[in-house]
Amino acid sequence: MIVLLDNDTIQKIAAGEVVERPASVVKELVENSIDAGAKKISISFTGGGKNFISVADDGEGMTEEDAKLSFLSHSTSKIRSIEDISTLATLGFRGEALSSIARVSIMEIHTKKEGAEGIYLRISAGNVEEVMPRPRERGTTVTVRNLFFNVPARRKFLKSDYLEAEKIKTMITGIAIVYPEISFSLFHNQSLTLHLEKITPEERIKELFGDEVANEMIHLEYQKNGLNLSGYISLPEYLKERGRLEYTFVNKRPVRSGLVRSAVKNAYGIPTKERAPSFILNLSVDKNLVDVNVHPRKEEVRFADENLIYSIIFKAVRESVGIGTEAELRERGYAWEMEPTAFWQLHNSYIFAQTKTGVLIIDQHAAHERILYEKIIKNKPASQKLLFPLIVVLSANEYEIFVKLRDILAKFGFEVEEFGERTVRITGVSSLLKDLTEDEFKQILYEIRDAKPFSDVARIFAC
Repeated sequence: MIVLLDNDTIQKIAAGEVVERPASVVKELVENSIDAGAKKISISFTGGGKNFISVADDGEGMTEEDAKLSFLSHSTSKIRSIEDISTLATLGFRGEALSSIARVSIMEIHTKKEGAEGIYLRISAGNVEEVMPRPRERGTTVTVRNLFFNVPARRKFLKSDYLEAEKIKTMITGIAIVYPEISFSLFHNQSLTLHLEKITPEERIKELFGDEVANEMIHLEYQKNGLNLSGYISLPEYLKERGRLEYTFVNKRPVRSGLVRSAVKNAYGIPTKERAPSFILNLSVDKNLVDVNVHPRKEEVRFADENLIYSIIFKAVRESVGIGTEAELRERGYAWEMEPTAFWQLHNSYIFAQTKTGVLIIDQHAAHERILYEKIIKNKPASQKLLFPLIVVLSANEYEIFVKLRDILAKFGFEVEEFGERTVRITGVSSLLKDLTEDEFKQILYEIRDAKPFSDVARIFAC
């Protein structure tokens, strides 16, 4: 029998889409502080954030009237209509964050706007319990206690205090990267675990990850067609199998993007299963060309022209690390007048061979790619059954790509079927792969999304 859900249940479900775990709470509160123009932000939490979270800032603060509206659903100071989203310059905009957090916790707001009186509010499960004047300096402090106290099923699925604390630290690190002009302090169980003063972008990277990591990366700055890509990428000699940094930002908004990851990795020309680069990249793009309203927690974005974004990132990385394109190599017209003789191998990656006119350097991976590509063209890949089916939940954008690529994936040995809303069940994979994870399947979708001829897809799988 179908029944209508009561309003309380509806609100708790909606809150769960925005507030996934303590790190989600911290992210939303810190982004509010940034939008308020804060120069100093202090974050404190205990019990992995399950019991207590506090975010204090020196931003512009709120009046009593605004404070009373701030935790109500769909109340925001950042947009007035749907058209405003296309020119959005703030991190928040939906008016959902504070209201969602307030519905599943006990929240306290203590705030003061310049020229106004300080105000204190206490809200429990979305209901105002106390409002009173309370002096303070300009700024806002939001305290969240007993997260999910009224949604025990959600609280039960939170991880250990240690793991939840690590997620908070990782999230703060990501935000601190692109806001070196802001001072951050992070306290866990009353102990200072991170303190970052206002500093240059280069020094912020060193503070967060150490001199060794910073020295393994080079600065990237690239502009084209009104887009600006900036950040840091690995030097080719420092690609790693594990322990990599991967941070993507769009207009300083932290996001997950398979498109960016694929463009960066493909630019280095490395196999999917082997070493990969670290990267910290911020893409500044016209706000009309990116849709930030595609994910409940704003963790994903959609570009109006994905091909343009991919090509710009790909070219920017290749130029920055000094890797020439195939066309550039052909233009140089390399040739030799005798059969090359190998005499030295470097890093198991390059073969040095002597010719009559000089020395030929052969990229072993590129040579292997060519051999594998010709094998794929000659004999289409078979399918190999997975021991256990792989269930993959796709974003709206990823699902659109999958629908378009369904037939191509089948030609390359993938056995994939729909398994619910935006969910697929993979029972067989291409014989070109040893195994497959959820992230790898999503990466494959992005990598082959624009490859139309069979030969183009074959070339990508040969990488």
